[in-house]
Amino acid sequence: MAWESKFFNFGVVKIDGKNVKVYYDSSQYRTISVGEEVISATWAGGELNVTLKSGKVRRYHDTSQYRTI
Repeated sequence: MAWESKFFNFGVVKIDGKNVKVYYDSSQYRTISVGEEVISATWAGGELNVTLKSGKVRRYHDTSQYRTI
């Protein structure tokens, strides 16, 4: 399953410690529980790149599926 376009079209992500909140309008979001400290999160096309404090980068295809790049 891929991200719905409403997420990356709105484009707002917020880091909250070990979680990333992915907004689809000004007040509604989905939370990704990463399990490690997050440094940054940015959209790259239709995928979300999350950089961890350990230096690893996870590319999320949706709120639960990712691959480490």
